[in-house]
Amino acid sequence: MNRRGRHPSAPSRRPLAGLVLAQACAYTGTRLALVAVPWFVLTTTGSPADMGLVTLCEMGAYTLARLLSGPLLDRIGHRVVSVRLDVLAAAAVLCVPLLHAAGLLAFPLLLALVTVIGLATGPSETAKVSLTPFVAAATRTRVERVAGLTGTVDRFSQTVGPIAAGAVVAAAGALNALYANAVLMVLASVVLALLVPRSLSTAPGTAHDTDASPASDTPAPIAPTGYVAQLCAGWRAVWGDACLRALVLMIMVTNLVDVAVMTVVLPVWAEDGGGGAQTVGLVAGVLGGASVLGAVTAAWIGHRLPRRFTFFAAFLVSGPPRILVLALDVPLWAVLAVWCASGLAGGLINPILSAVLFERLPADMTGRGIAVVGALARIGAPVGAPLIGLAVGLAGTSPVLFACAGLYLLATTLPVLGPAAAAMAAPPGPSPVRTPGAPAPPA
Repeated sequence: MNRRGRHPSAPSRRPLAGLVLAQACAYTGTRLALVAVPWFVLTTTGSPADMGLVTLCEMGAYTLARLLSGPLLDRIGHRVVSVRLDVLAAAAVLCVPLLHAAGLLAFPLLLALVTVIGLATGPSETAKVSLTPFVAAATRTRVERVAGLTGTVDRFSQTVGPIAAGAVVAAAGALNALYANAVLMVLASVVLALLVPRSLSTAPGTAHDTDASPASDTPAPIAPTGYVAQLCAGWRAVWGDACLRALVLMIMVTNLVDVAVMTVVLPVWAEDGGGGAQTVGLVAGVLGGASVLGAVTAAWIGHRLPRRFTFFAAFLVSGPPRILVLALDVPLWAVLAVWCASGLAGGLINPILSAVLFERLPADMTGRGIAVVGALARIGAPVGAPLIGLAVGLAGTSPVLFACAGLYLLATTLPVLGPAAAAMAAPPGPSPVRTPGAPAPPA
């Protein structure tokens, strides 16, 4: 035993702490920017149209970069990409208040800067997620536990982040909030660089390869093919696996419904009931807070739960009941109780999903696979909200809620009946990182 009571052969927990802290800093900064940038645009231009254009540039660049950056992650290394792009994002954010103070921030330049921010944060977030299995292997921690801890950070930032961001913007102003955002992005880069070993991100062919641990996130060089060919290989790694294909299709549909319900149907329901914006905040806050508790539970005991049953049961509890209760004439406390239960169940989903993804993707396809899954999971959400908003205007809130609950139920039930669900079973023993090129387990 050493002075800290740890056996000399026990792995260091520094990479795990580094990944979690880096994600906490980056996600907090991102949530801060989501409030500060639009508010800055509104207060300086007074134009909602300009706000929409800025959001379109940033989020469009973010989504496109996430979709196309997979080969870059697998070529250079996830840690390296995350460290460098967080600094780039911080520099772009910092330019906004500095150029504005100097009177040099023309609107086209602002659009260019937010586009750079989106192009940097998309791959950077994907890189951090892709580091999960390698950090798990380096620290001898189950993937479900690492994913549960990072998922808790994500859920917490989604719940508390916008509220805290609004308070910071209100108290200090949008420009100071942007300075804070830049500092947080730099901290995320520094923490990851200091606490996560270089062996987790050494590019193929460098001198560090000889010292790389089995958990290295670039264990073998990628075949010397073109960028497009590597991108297509990542697509085939996901879409060619029956289990992953079924899960991606399910998540595409459920995300579409979730975004539409939260952004369109819930506000309409609250207004119709006379509750107003405070009711929307209360309901969403209960859901988010409960999901944090669910993610903490998953990090603690998630690996001990029956994987397939827990995953699909959590989807069934987190989706249809939460949607259906809005269509019923029940008191607010009943709605809050149902949404609390749905949040607890929803917090269990992502750690299990992450474990399945990392087990089935070859190690040299992790970056590309996660990028493809992340892009496909979000691809339907921008389309779903306008369509469901139109449906609410034509048919009313209750019929749309019943239809959404039915669609959600169908999307989560069909995979259970197919052969892909059987492939979700957890492998015996610890969650390993498979070697490059190794075939996925049979679906």
